[in-house]
Amino acid sequence: MYKIPEEYYFRIHHIRPRFKNNVEDVLYFMANEIAKIQPSEHVVFKEKLNTIIKLYPGNSTRALKTINNWRTEISALFGLVEYDGDLSKPSQMSLLLSQSQDLVEFFRYFLYYFQYPGGHLKPVETLEYIKAGIKFKPASYILSVLMEGRKITNNEKFGISKAEATHCIFNDLRVTRDNQTPQKTATLIIENRKNNVQYDQGGDITRYAGDILDYMELGDLVTLRPNYNYYPNLVNLETIQAYINSSASYFEPYEAIYREEIRTLTMVTSSQDLWFHYVNNKLDTSIFQANILSIIEGSEEETPSMDFLKQILSKLQTSIESAQGIKTKEIGDVGESVVIEHEKVRLIKLDRNDVLHLIKKIPETFAVGYDISSYDGEGDLRRYIEVKTTISRGKLASNSFHMTPSEWSSANTLRLNYFVYRLMISSGGVNLFLIKDPVGKYKEDLLDMIPREGADVRYSEKSGYWEPLLV
Repeated sequence: MYKIPEEYYFRIHHIRPRFKNNVEDVLYFMANEIAKIQPSEHVVFKEKLNTIIKLYPGNSTRALKTINNWRTEISALFGLVEYDGDLSKPSQMSLLLSQSQDLVEFFRYFLYYFQYPGGHLKPVETLEYIKAGIKFKPASYILSVLMEGRKITNNEKFGISKAEATHCIFNDLRVTRDNQTPQKTATLIIENRKNNVQYDQGGDITRYAGDILDYMELGDLVTLRPNYNYYPNLVNLETIQAYINSSASYFEPYEAIYREEIRTLTMVTSSQDLWFHYVNNKLDTSIFQANILSIIEGSEEETPSMDFLKQILSKLQTSIESAQGIKTKEIGDVGESVVIEHEKVRLIKLDRNDVLHLIKKIPETFAVGYDISSYDGEGDLRRYIEVKTTISRGKLASNSFHMTPSEWSSANTLRLNYFVYRLMISSGGVNLFLIKDPVGKYKEDLLDMIPREGADVRYSEKSGYWEPLLV
């Protein structure tokens, strides 16, 4: 059984959210809801955030202690709240996710800044880490080890297990304190395999390294294979290199404490609020946006709708100068292209080939309040379609979206001719939910709407219907 020499053993940890098993759904919901809160005094903001948490399915009857724990995990670990003097406010991370609908991008930013120690720890724990000399960014180090492992094995597939990450990386001060080279760590893992060295693989032992690897998978940086090893997703090599070659410094207020001869708890606590500004710093969306092609190609689902989506993405890919894949800035274009093809097939099935050439994508500059002009199928009845697309690694159970003032106004004017096509793309499949006349559904209490620079819409099964993606 592999053992870290006692003088180098230090078990690092972080907050483990109670919603780990459905973290994408929770973060998507919370970011969208937190983005609506106006900057408020800390106590007021805390109360509003607690109210939102209780709205999440299954939380309405939870005890206040559990709700408070959720709030701490959401704000401390994922940085969805920032603090500015006497005020709390939605963080840049929450606003980014709310606007982009890109959970892959969110996890990439989260991992880019995540480090030990960090504001996700209690101040007394942070001080302990600083005194131990720990200074460690797990995502960039793991990716470096994976790439070095490929070099050592002559570019053979090289992955890492949770147990190997735990014992050879996370709990070893030679890595977390002494900056052991990724090459040396990769060599150790390879030698241990040759010698059939075993590891303690208990879930309580490997949980923290396992969390980071799971978050890296949600960020589409690594891929989990059936052998329970995580491999670098080389489709996103540019993003991986951004981690490995990162020039981002460690959290400066902690750096100052490392340099002090006498380190106190007060030094740590006085810098806690600054941590949340740090993890929301310089969100350059040109680097970390999701590669939709990578998400879809990594799917194990072989349904006609998934194959159809791959074909559409491939066509779009050839029309984009960059060879890096369809990214978030094209998510809306992808969704609209998918819906246009869906509409063509739908109308062909209704024997309306005569109107296919009239299906049009409306340029954004016209700001008419919908994306696509189509036909219902009966006579000359028109169908005006607003497409709402979300991308994630795992399948979402989300039931909300935002409509701009022009979209809600058009929905109110066009009523029965206005449709929202809610398209959710993930490695688990492609799902399409249709809402006809959202304003009418709101007036009939079949969906909820909160006015906010347009309308925040929350829908349910009774608001519309699922429709197979037609191919």
